Amino acid sequence: MDKFLKAMHFRHACKIFDENKEIKEEDFLNILEVGRLSPSSMGMEPTRFVVINDKKLKEELRAICWDQVQLTSASKVVVLKTLISPLLPPSNYIDSMSIRRGNTKEKREAWSKVYANFLESMQNKGISLKAWTQKQAYIAASSMMNYAAYIGIDSCPIEGFDIDGVNKCLGFDTFKESVAIILTFGYRIKEQQKRYRLGLDELVEYR
Repeated sequence: MDKFLKAMHFRHACKIFDENKEIKEEDFLNILEVGRLSPSSMGMEPTRFVVINDKKLKEELRAICWDQVQLTSASKVVVLKTLISPLLPPSNYIDSMSIRRGNTKEKREAWSKVYANFLESMQNKGISLKAWTQKQAYIAASSMMNYAAYIGIDSCPIEGFDIDGVNKCLGFDTFKESVAIILTFGYRIKEQQKRYRLGLDELVEYR
């Protein structure tokens, strides 16, 4: 079997980590680098990664996250937050994303109009800016967990939490940013249970 496919069979939502095993710093930095390199719609890179090292803060987050033990047993905890107001045109952030590509003022203005029209079309379809940015965070989260599995590290994505509580706990200005998802990384302490997945014939259609 292909090495990456083996990693996908290895990956599962690890509920209890071995608290005595720590992830090597180099491996963890590579996981973060994979998140940084993940694609994002319109190339806006709205996802930010907050690494939680403080033990007391992990315990506070656990209380807000339905008392999920992963928050305190994992070797690494990463909160993925998304930008909000900086992505509303016009903004210095939007300009900076165009300037770094060496675009002229005319090209930047033209691109800004395209981007503004894109946001408007989403909102007309009932898709909020926050919902759009959360999608980008999930792309990064998937890349990070898949890479972790590839190098033998377990993970668990956490969505079950009080959004307002997490934002408040971490001091996020919710006009500018908001939590999207929390990732925990470490090493399993129990053998993986049998996984159940639908077959390709049930999931894929050809036209």
